[in-house]
Amino acid sequence: MTKKSKGEQTKATVKVKPKEEIVQKHGIVYKVEEQAEKFNKKVTKEYNDTIKRAGSVYTANFKLIDDTIEEIKKASRKVSTNDYSANNVYLFLQDALKRVLKAEK
Repeated sequence: MTKKSKGEQTKATVKVKPKEEIVQKHGIVYKVEEQAEKFNKKVTKEYNDTIKRAGSVYTANFKLIDDTIEEIKKASRKVSTNDYSANNVYLFLQDALKRVLKAEK
């Protein structure tokens, strides 16, 4: 076995696959962009199907908003068991009110 001297340099040539080719199995070349596009469409649809919508550009679902306000009222009464927690609930709700008022801007 020989040691390399301090000034000795080694050289290697690396070939990079074209961007489109990610994997080749059983004679099939999978394209990165095609796979990413299919995956993103699937994930976006699944995610969008799980979200409750409070409205769109054309309509607003006030029932969903009203139901949420009722849930907040119930939860705030349940957790406000002392002065400290009641004050925290009050501060959170004041912050939420400020954000609601900014929603239209």
